[in-house]
Amino acid sequence: MRLARVGQAAIAMAVCAIAAGACARRGPEHAPGTVQIDIESSPTSTDPRFATDAISSRINELVFDSLVRISGDGEFTGDLAERIERPDPTTIVFHLKHAVQFSDGRELTSRDVKFTYDSILAPGSMSAKRAGMIELAAVAAPDDYTVVMTTRHPYAPALELGLQGVVPVGTPLPAESIEAAPPGTGPFAMRSYRRDESVTLVRNPYRTTPFDGAREILFKVVPDPTVRALELAEGICNLSENNLEATVLPWLERHRALAVSNTPGTTYRYLAFNFHDSRLRDLRVRRAIAYSIDRAAIVNSMLRGTARLATGMLAPESWAYVGDVMSYGYDPAKARRLLDEAGYRAGRDGMRALRFEFKTTPEGARLAEVFQAMLKRVGIRLEVRTLEWATYYGDIQRGNFELTSLQWVGIEDPSYYYMVFDTAMAPPRGSTNRGYYSNPEMDALVEAGQRTLDPAARKEIYARVQKLAALDLPYVSLWWVNTVAVLDRDLRGFEPYPNGSLRSLAEVTLAAPGGAEPAQ
Repeated sequence: MRLARVGQAAIAMAVCAIAAGACARRGPEHAPGTVQIDIESSPTSTDPRFATDAISSRINELVFDSLVRISGDGEFTGDLAERIERPDPTTIVFHLKHAVQFSDGRELTSRDVKFTYDSILAPGSMSAKRAGMIELAAVAAPDDYTVVMTTRHPYAPALELGLQGVVPVGTPLPAESIEAAPPGTGPFAMRSYRRDESVTLVRNPYRTTPFDGAREILFKVVPDPTVRALELAEGICNLSENNLEATVLPWLERHRALAVSNTPGTTYRYLAFNFHDSRLRDLRVRRAIAYSIDRAAIVNSMLRGTARLATGMLAPESWAYVGDVMSYGYDPAKARRLLDEAGYRAGRDGMRALRFEFKTTPEGARLAEVFQAMLKRVGIRLEVRTLEWATYYGDIQRGNFELTSLQWVGIEDPSYYYMVFDTAMAPPRGSTNRGYYSNPEMDALVEAGQRTLDPAARKEIYARVQKLAALDLPYVSLWWVNTVAVLDRDLRGFEPYPNGSLRSLAEVTLAAPGGAEPAQ
C-alpha cells in the first residue's frame, strides 16, 4: 500500500544519509564526562512553575525536586518529603527531609515550598499550571520542615499536587530574571540556556554525585531527526529518546556501538477536534474521521511497531484501564455513509464540502500528510499548516486550531480526564481542554472521579468515563507510544521510564569510548 512505500522510501533516504557519514565514528564534540542528549526543540520554560511541555519537564526534573515523584512502576514516592500524612479527606501533611540544599547553597525549608505554590496560585499568575491546581485551597508552613496542603473538597488525586518542582523564596518570574534557570535542589543545576541551540546542566555541588557519574548533561537542539540519527551513529550524541524516525531504528540497532530499547509506554497520541467549529460538533463527522484513519497501517509501517493501538487515554498498565469500549477500526465505507447522513455528499470528483486546517510542527508534518491522504479517500480535504514549535504550541493552548494531533506524555492517573474533558478546563480559564469539548454528563463523571476517595467506586466512575469518551469522541485515540531510547553502549545505568522520564541520568556513568565500528 502507499503508506508502506512511504515508509520504505524514508528508510532508504535515512540509511543513505547515515551511511554517507558513518564510515567511522567521529566521537564526541564535548568535554569528557559530558553526556550529550539530542532534543528536537528548546524547552519553552526553564522555570518549573511555568513549564508545561514535555521537553521542559524532562529537563526541569533533573534540576528541581518536588514533594513527591513517580517511580518507574508508576507509584508515588517521597522526594523532598520523607513522610506523608492524610489526617482527613481535605488535608495532606508533608514532612520535609532535613539538610537539603539548593544549588546556590541555601537550605530548603517549607517556606520555599509555600512560596512556589503561592506564586502559581496568585490571582495575577500567568502560569498555565494554575488551572490544574484549582482544588488546592491553601498551602501552609507551620514550621521549617512541615508543609500542609488543604484542598477545597475531598480530592482523590491529591498527591499529584506534590509533583510541582520547588524554587527558592523570592525567585522572580522568568520575564524578570536574567538567569538561565532558578536554583533547584535536584542533582543538576542549569549552567546555560541558549534558545534553539542547547541547555547545559552541571552537577549540583550540594548533592552527592555517584562515583564516576556524568559531570555534565548537554541537551543539544537538533530539529532534524535524520541528523539526530547521524549524531548517534557517529558517536557525537550519547542518547536520543522518543524523537527518532522509527524507519531508521533497524539500521541503528545493527550498529555495534549503540543499543536500542523499545518498551511499552504510557504516552497517549490522539487527534483533537475544535468544538467551536459547528461541523466538528456533529458526532457523525467526528466518527467519519475516526473510521477514515488506518491506525494499524500507521503503527505497523510508519512507526515500525513502536506503539500500541489505543482504546483511550489510559494504557492497559493503569489500575483504572477499561478496554471494552466502542472502537473505530479502519472502515472508509462507513465513514462515507456517516458523511452522507450528515449532509456532506460527495461531488463528481469524490470530494465533499468539508475542508479542515490541520496544524502541526515540522516534526509532525509526515504524519499530517498521511492523515491528509487517508481523509481524501472519503472526500475530506485537509490543509496541512506547519508551524515552528513555539507558535504552534501557543495556538494549541489558546484553542486556535481546527484539527491537530498531539500527545499527553506519561499518563499516570485517570484524573487527566478532568484536565482535558471538563468544561471548566477550556481556555481562557484553563489550557488543557484545548478543543472546548463540553458535555454535562462528562463533567459530572470526571468531577465525581476527582472527589471520590474509595478506590472501587472511583474505578467504576472512570470505567463510565472511558466508555463515554469512546462514544462521544472528543478525541480520536490513536496509539500509546512506546518508550524508545537509542543510546551509546558506553552510557551505563540509564533506565527508560514508561512516562519518558530522564531522571535516571542522575545515576549514569560514561565509560571510555569503545571505538566500535558499525556493522556492515
